[in-house]
Amino acid sequence: MSTQRMSRMDVLFRMVREFPVRTGIFTFGLPLFALLQLVNGIVYGGSIPLIGLFAAVMVAHSVQLTSYHMASYRREQLSPR
Repeated sequence: MSTQRMSRMDVLFRMVREFPVRTGIFTFGLPLFALLQLVNGIVYGGSIPLIGLFAAVMVAHSVQLTSYHMASYRREQLSPR
């Protein structure tokens, strides 16, 4: 693994330890919600392409939010208090 990837994983694990609720909601909650919406659409006969697009957008949004929170966490760690 590259050092940049290990650094990101290390930051993510530290962020999970310090802010478990916020990290859990944005990192794991949104993709889980997208998966549940997809299952709901399959079970009740919804438009699968539309629900699939919604799920893809939710996962992409989760990735962006997690990246943002990781960057702000790193910046907070580097700034003097």
